[in-house]
Order: sequence, then C-alpha cells, then structure tokens
Amino acid sequence: MKQLGIIFLILAGIAIQQTAIADAYQDYKQSATQTTAFAYLHQVATHPRCANCHGKIANGKHRPTVGDNARPHPMNITSANNLRLMVADHKFVQVPNSSQPVNCRSCHQNSNGVSPGMPPGAANELMPGFVWHMPPQTMVIKAGMTPQELCDSWLDPAKNSFLVHRGGKDDLKTFEKEFVHHVRDDPLIRWAWQPGKGRTPAPGKHADFVKAMQLWIDKGANCPDDL
Repeated sequence: MKQLGIIFLILAGIAIQQTAIADAYQDYKQSATQTTAFAYLHQVATHPRCANCHGKIANGKHRPTVGDNARPHPMNITSANNLRLMVADHKFVQVPNSSQPVNCRSCHQNSNGVSPGMPPGAANELMPGFVWHMPPQTMVIKAGMTPQELCDSWLDPAKNSFLVHRGGKDDLKTFEKEFVHHVRDDPLIRWAWQPGKGRTPAPGKHADFVKAMQLWIDKGANCPDDL
C-alpha cells in the first residue's frame, strides 16, 4: 500500500505540472501580470508549431522537426539547406549565393497546402520578402527548455537573431522595437495560429501573444528567477 501511495503522489505531481503548463494561457487571460505573461510566452515558444521550426541538434547537425512529436523533417533537411535573408530597400531578399539545390522555398510557399500533411507556407505584406526559413542554431528551442533558459536566450544579443541587432537586457529599447515587431508582424510567427489542416495551432490567440510580449517588456523583461 505504501508503494501504491508513493506512485499515486508521483502521478498526481506530474498531472499537476502538466495542468499548470496547459493552463498558462488561461492564467494569463484571468490575470495579466508579468509572471503570467512570460509563462504564456514560454508555453507558445515551446509548442511544436514554434519549436519544430527552431529545430534541434541531432548528430551534430541543426535539423528542423515536424509534427506534434518532433519527428525528423523529411528529405534529410538541415540548416545547410537553409535560405538566408538580408534587408535591402526595406525588403527581405535572399543573401547572394545562399541558394541550395533544396532549400525551404523549394516546398514552403506563401500559403499552406490545401490538404493535411502538405508543406505549410506563410508570407505577408507586413514584412515584404520574409519567407519560410530556419532561425539560427543559437535559437534552438530544446526539449524541456525551462522558462529561465528561454528568457536568457531571448535577452542575449549573441543568440536572438542573425538578421538584425535585436538588443537585450542591456538595450531594452532596441529589444522592445525588434521583438514586438518580430512577434506581431513576422508571417512565420503569425502562421503558428493558422498552421493549416492537420496541425494543432499554438495556444491562445496571436493578438494575446503580442500583448503578453509587450506587457513583459514594459515591466522590465525580467526572467523568472528575478520575478
């Protein structure tokens, strides 16, 4: 009986932890504080719709994943197939000589495929020329990434982009400008709530995600250990 009681307590603890994670969005909606806002940001960032594109390191290579269980991307895709972008005349354009025989744009077009399982796609006029591509390896959302680890990564200018200087804890003015713009207008971020047939959308609503990001930054962009 004692062993059964221990097992029950362990299972109950796991259930409570899972419920807490699952309710992060609802907690934020019920009480929008810096703490609940970042918990919701973490919930979205670690969701498969985001984590898959950010990829993982497998056998020494940066690889995207697919599905809700992070399966290897078909066609042996790695960051070596990535399409690199830069800004020219206020538009995103492909970096010269960055084309590969197979890259993201070979399959990922401007909109989702019409049937379940077809390659997703995203583009909009808010960020002209910004098309499907992988983030840098420094932005991997690893399995089990804690809120503190995510926060530290976001606030590290050496990790949070390879397209622009996005600032960080020591430059919150730039961080706010770039990160709010990123989560509000980036077609790949917005796609997470409209992922097409057969895919579970990111938790909550995109507009609430943007508001949570703004609230967290307005309160000083503090990491969980500092809250």
